[in-house]
Amino acid sequence: MTPPRRYRVGRMLDASAVRAAADAHPRLRGFMRTLAEHSERGEPRSRALLEFMIRRVVDDVGDLHIGNATARLERIQVLRDNIAAILDHVLDGGDLPEGVRMETLGEYFEQLNTEMRELSGPREAIVGDGPLPLYDDAASYARSLLREFEGMPDGGAGGRHVEPAAELAAAFRRLPPEQAAALRRASELDPRRVWQRVSAESEATARQATAQLETALAGRMTAEELARLRGALDELGRARNTAAQMNATRLAEALARIDDADLRAVVANGDVWLIQQVAAHNPAALTELWRNFRRGGGAADDAGAFRAYVRHEMTHYGRAAVGEYTAAFSLSSVEAFLRGPDAQVRERGIDLIGIGHDGWLWLIDDKSHRASGVSSVTSLTDNLATNLRTDAATFRGVLDDLRARDPAFVPDPRVLDAIQRMADAAAEIDRINRTGPAAGRPARIAQALEDRRLRLRVTSAAGQVTELTKALRDLGMAVEPTGTAVPWPNPGGR
Repeated sequence: MTPPRRYRVGRMLDASAVRAAADAHPRLRGFMRTLAEHSERGEPRSRALLEFMIRRVVDDVGDLHIGNATARLERIQVLRDNIAAILDHVLDGGDLPEGVRMETLGEYFEQLNTEMRELSGPREAIVGDGPLPLYDDAASYARSLLREFEGMPDGGAGGRHVEPAAELAAAFRRLPPEQAAALRRASELDPRRVWQRVSAESEATARQATAQLETALAGRMTAEELARLRGALDELGRARNTAAQMNATRLAEALARIDDADLRAVVANGDVWLIQQVAAHNPAALTELWRNFRRGGGAADDAGAFRAYVRHEMTHYGRAAVGEYTAAFSLSSVEAFLRGPDAQVRERGIDLIGIGHDGWLWLIDDKSHRASGVSSVTSLTDNLATNLRTDAATFRGVLDDLRARDPAFVPDPRVLDAIQRMADAAAEIDRINRTGPAAGRPARIAQALEDRRLRLRVTSAAGQVTELTKALRDLGMAVEPTGTAVPWPNPGGR
């Protein structure tokens, strides 16, 4: 029973620590000697295999424990939700929900206690006093491990990733003879590292795998052979990644969902990393992007310009939407949002407005930029008074509408107080901007906001912003960590 390969904690092991552990254990030293005596590649291969085995076992044990803990945490969440629903119902003045017995609540608490206790003793929770099962059949486990070590795709069943073998074979046949010969030679000498390079799915991983392979082959292949090898590996890597991302059947299904003939043609001949992936996963969004592109003057046959347009939309506006939503769900100090996140990231104004646990009002602008510093936050500086006044009027309008629809509606006093403070701050900032020396305005505005318990905060939930200019800090603005980092993909490494 090999656990799902999802976490790969073995990669975190320091190589020198693994080697030291192997050298310190008599049986492991004996294993390396025996393997070296029966292997044409001697001690280097035996050491590499032992290190790989240690990492693989750590991977599998880690996956078993982490998978069990994850499932247990999910069960704990369900139990907490059930208990909270029952208690909320009772605290609101109702009886127990229909079909729920008093004993049921006790059972939920008992199950929750058991799950929490076993979460702190993961091994005992999985197997008790017995051995930790990593496999059902030792021989199949050994074959799987050796195939992975040698860099060969796993051909077993069970829903694992299937390598595009036919496409790779076709790409190999297309190689010039001298490149094919260099690839054959390298595969004989170090098949595992050759496959690591071919299967690399990012430019950084490919560079690292190429460097490791060339270091291993130094002295065994000439510089000319290594240059030919690089060309062959680049071609096979592209062929593999392209085939792995989109096959003919999947592309045909995506094309069948697109009504516009021009867009179908662009997708059919488009970039596999971006255009075809969006077509497969969200054809409606791609169609809307295509309409906007064409309305903006984009040519029906300019696939390159359309790809650039889609990528710009993703990295600028898609990134902004992800940042706003992530920030909203990550700011634990904010208890209630008067303005929450939405997908209308092109609209001007303050991104998020929330009331904190301490009653302070948070005015938040998310800057999910790649750069570490920000020098301009116009929604919280130049346009702050206008935005506060507009938002206060909008919120009051919403409350008036709720009262009209439900005469019994009573607004939360904290909301009424927050709206009034926003309006007061807007009026005071206007007064400051009209009077007094310009040099002292930032400090006076900062004091006006503090007096009314308003905070200016910048988040970067999908970016790397950590610094603000002195001018922004003088207004009392600060970067608020969200406690999360959202990596933003670079499709195709381009």
